Amino acid sequence: MKILVLGDLHIRATNPRYRIDDYYSTLMGKLEWIFELAKKENCEAILQPGDFFNSPDQSNKVEIDLINLLPEKGIPIYTVLGQHDLRYRQPINVALTKFDVLNKVCIVDKNGIDLGNNVHIYGASWEEEIPNDCNKEAVNILVMHRMVIKDKSLWPGQEDFTKPSTLLKKYSDYSLIVTGDNHSPLHFVHKEKSGAMLINCGSLMRTTTLQRDHAPCAYVYNTETKEATKHFIPIAPIEDVMDLETADEIKEKNEALEAFMVGLSSDYSIELNFEENLKNLMIENKTDNRIKDLTESFLEKYYEGGIK
Repeated sequence: MKILVLGDLHIRATNPRYRIDDYYSTLMGKLEWIFELAKKENCEAILQPGDFFNSPDQSNKVEIDLINLLPEKGIPIYTVLGQHDLRYRQPINVALTKFDVLNKVCIVDKNGIDLGNNVHIYGASWEEEIPNDCNKEAVNILVMHRMVIKDKSLWPGQEDFTKPSTLLKKYSDYSLIVTGDNHSPLHFVHKEKSGAMLINCGSLMRTTTLQRDHAPCAYVYNTETKEATKHFIPIAPIEDVMDLETADEIKEKNEALEAFMVGLSSDYSIELNFEENLKNLMIENKTDNRIKDLTESFLEKYYEGGIK
């Protein structure tokens, strides 16, 4: 059996900061390409590791477009709920659950789903425990939304993460683990000597200037050979979709102001960058993850122009 593996989709109708193209049209075009790839490779399932949507509420247009798109492709999509899908809501009150009820996607949980051909899929949504009671005689696959990093931490003070080898060794009954949440510029695959594999594709779209070198991709996993083939998703040059000049100018101004303030006093250590100051403050005070997520959500809406 062949299975298509994706990363975080973050479906949204609004443009992220510095995107200058029609982000939504670009995103929908990529989804079309992905479904065609799944058909071409004769995949029998698509795995998506959470953050399907960028927020729990979606406009009628987005929902109608997806309702019209998904049935045409005929390949079932198995997913879990990421923190962006939930945003402090109960699962019953979010858009992704609506799509599950409408049989457009299938949210997988600890109970698992038998795909046939001795292949079982299990799921762990955001902050859910990883199921560790699976059919040991089957080819078991886990789809989860949790921060997994390839080698080193993504930012100073990062603590809430797991390494691929740690997961694969602890949950050794899984032949494949598909993870979401890590949006670092480079996707990664980790394979143990046992043949067990972890795949993290990163995000489908480039939403920040830190992703200048990000090459969105999907993998086709073969449950018989236990091998995965990478397929790069077509993208436009970064200069065509992001206003790098403005982003770089703002970054340079922040760095210049910081250098100026440091020069005023050798004891002056605070940065004149609100986002960085706030992030450092939360790290130093070990702020609860839910508060961190709420703060991130507020800043995201502010830069999109949703908060005046």
